[in-house]
Amino acid sequence: MKLVKANIYGFGKWVDQKFNFEQDYQVIFGSNEAGKTTLLNFIQSILFGFASARGDNKYLQYKPKNSSKYGGELIFKADDDSTWTVKRVTGKGDGTVTLFHDDQQVPESLLSEIIGNFTKDDFENTHVFDDRSILSIYSLDEDKLETEVMSIGAVGSKEWLATAEKLNHDAEDIYKPRGQKQPLIVNLKKNDELLEEKSEIENQQVAYQRVKNQLNQTQAEFNENESLLKQASDRENNLQALDKKWSRYEQLLQNSNPSNSTDQISDEDWEDVLKANQELSTLKETSDSNKIANLDNVEKSILDNYRKNQTRLDYVRNQKFELQNLQFHRDDMNSKLLKVDTQVDQLFKNHPELSERMLPLIGEEIDQLAPQTNKNNLPLIICGIAVVLALIINPWRWIFVAVALASGFWYWYQERLNHHNNLDSYSFLKEKGYANLSREAVLGIQGTVIALDNFHTTQTSLVDGIKSIEVDMNKWRNILIELNVLDDSYKGDNYNEQIEKYFARLDQIMAKADLVEQTQAQTQKITDDRKRRLGELNKAIFAILQKYQIVNMEDFIRMHTSQVENQRIRTQIKQDKDFLGNDLAELQKYSNHSELMQKLTEAAAKRTELSEKNNQLSRQMGSLKEQMQQIFDNNHYQRVIAALAQNKADIIENYDEWLAKKLASQWIRRMLNIATKNRYPKMIKKATQYFALLTNQNYIKIDFNKNDLVVISKSKNKFNVHELSKATTIQLYLALRLAFVTEISDLVKLPILIDDAFVDFDISRTENVFQLIKEISKTNQVIYVTANEPQEIPEEHILNLEEKEIVQSYK
Repeated sequence: MKLVKANIYGFGKWVDQKFNFEQDYQVIFGSNEAGKTTLLNFIQSILFGFASARGDNKYLQYKPKNSSKYGGELIFKADDDSTWTVKRVTGKGDGTVTLFHDDQQVPESLLSEIIGNFTKDDFENTHVFDDRSILSIYSLDEDKLETEVMSIGAVGSKEWLATAEKLNHDAEDIYKPRGQKQPLIVNLKKNDELLEEKSEIENQQVAYQRVKNQLNQTQAEFNENESLLKQASDRENNLQALDKKWSRYEQLLQNSNPSNSTDQISDEDWEDVLKANQELSTLKETSDSNKIANLDNVEKSILDNYRKNQTRLDYVRNQKFELQNLQFHRDDMNSKLLKVDTQVDQLFKNHPELSERMLPLIGEEIDQLAPQTNKNNLPLIICGIAVVLALIINPWRWIFVAVALASGFWYWYQERLNHHNNLDSYSFLKEKGYANLSREAVLGIQGTVIALDNFHTTQTSLVDGIKSIEVDMNKWRNILIELNVLDDSYKGDNYNEQIEKYFARLDQIMAKADLVEQTQAQTQKITDDRKRRLGELNKAIFAILQKYQIVNMEDFIRMHTSQVENQRIRTQIKQDKDFLGNDLAELQKYSNHSELMQKLTEAAAKRTELSEKNNQLSRQMGSLKEQMQQIFDNNHYQRVIAALAQNKADIIENYDEWLAKKLASQWIRRMLNIATKNRYPKMIKKATQYFALLTNQNYIKIDFNKNDLVVISKSKNKFNVHELSKATTIQLYLALRLAFVTEISDLVKLPILIDDAFVDFDISRTENVFQLIKEISKTNQVIYVTANEPQEIPEEHILNLEEKEIVQSYK
């Protein structure tokens, strides 16, 4: 079967579209979102069914948003030149299928003539190549990579290999040579323990005495260990207490007792100096804040400009709202113009036949186009009278018959002239832009043309109004630049804001100038009072500094700070000693904290060791006491014998289950290897040819080596699959899959679908892929979609979806 046509009723973005696939290989080119993958999914969906609306599958549906139709049809040509049409539309489940052989409907079961026994998964795993399936190879480890390559062409091989792996894993859960917790391991160990216990019970007296001696020895060892454990615990607790106090101990070592100075600053003198110094700072700050800055050159220039142009500037300030209104009206007209432009665009969108050149027709022109309702029925009347007379008057019958026929022909000819009246005779239609439109279309579009003409009139009026306002705005701009309210470099048109800024600054400058004049007299008096007070304060501070023989304020502050710090240190030393108490002597035995922590670690390790030993000895004593009780238990021996019998049965059951799973896993792998090796001869031959083509003849053979797949380079070197580079592995994978598809083409000959699967290939590999596609297309149809414009491909083999989109948009 060869796919020759695809008719899409509605599928994703495609609605009422037809595609031809007459070529053996078809390259479909289009940018992203052009609908390439949608087209391939359409082919799969028509053959194998639509995705269901359940769960996450609903996101794989391609129901069109712009059409109620969902589905389409595929047309195939058989080797006998007969055609098969598969039609699938929306319905229950995966859609309703209708099958036609040539033009005759046939049962749906005959769909197997096209798809064989393939399911959708079989088709995707063999005939569909996309970036997801290709890129997934990169993430596989060595074992999974070999499994993936070896499984190509073997039906269900992946599932069988997964089953074999699960059986082997289940077997190792029962027994593993170096295992510890597996059931068979546990039962074997239990068997050894029961046999040993049985032997011991058979010699009870010897066993009892031996256990008693062990218990006495263990009890003595436990008592001695208990005493050592108490000592170790006390030692650890003491060291932990020292560790908690070490930070205070280090703090004590860092603080040394300061020497007592005889010359101490009194609190009263300190407070007096602080107050006087604070007042000095306040007076200095007040002096700085009382200074009134004079106007700078820029401020003077602005003030002079105002005084020269006061009348005009005051007029500008009063008329700023007029300027604001101009701006408002201009913005309002621009908004209305935008709205009218939108309405015009919508008018053209709703009426594609509308043209900018169309003008409304006047009443007289419309009357000329209106269909004529008054018909000339005289010929019809004459025809009727002649027929009646021909029936009544026998001698002149043929004359009246001729008159009736002539009148009928006259009526028919008149009707035909009226029906075929040519619009080309109305010259005003072409002048007003109605060329190539029918009479009905011209009359029907008059309301729209009148609306368009009204919109154009409104647009012209608004544009003229905006231009008029712009002229007034430019006049204002020139006035503002002339008065220095605006700078020549200002590019905006928010003049009202600039006027506000200018007069706000002007008001500040004028207020500043008034303040300078008012405060000059007051400033001098304040300055004199401040100088007098500054002298008094400096004299008071100097007297206190002389009392303590200090030269400046910095030394006075330094002396008081040192006095406060010494008192703090003395207090801290007393608090540290009180906190450390009797532990101070113990802490002094250690040179540093690391030495203390080392001792603490050793003590903790010793205590843990003794505690674990204590627990172990306690368990041993409990076990020995239990053994002593069991020795004199008459039923204990029978219980051991019964436990041995049950243990033997458990071992046999575990062994049988382990052996069955192990052998089943090995059998599956052996059978798959045998089946693979026997199945592949023809496929391997083709795969070798394809692989050599893809790798530029760098690899010349694909072979088996002890049931493993190997490739041989042109230098006769052998490589396992996991030894190849990722790119070469992909090429091997493609060669095997394509060889398998061509090998089964006698059973099922569906088209090979390639969805931009080789975007990561370099130029050389991509060229090799196209060469391989041309080779395969001799026996199998190939449909290849790509976002990259194909090079050196015959034009008849290329389908450009961009052109399809243009046609669809036009429709």
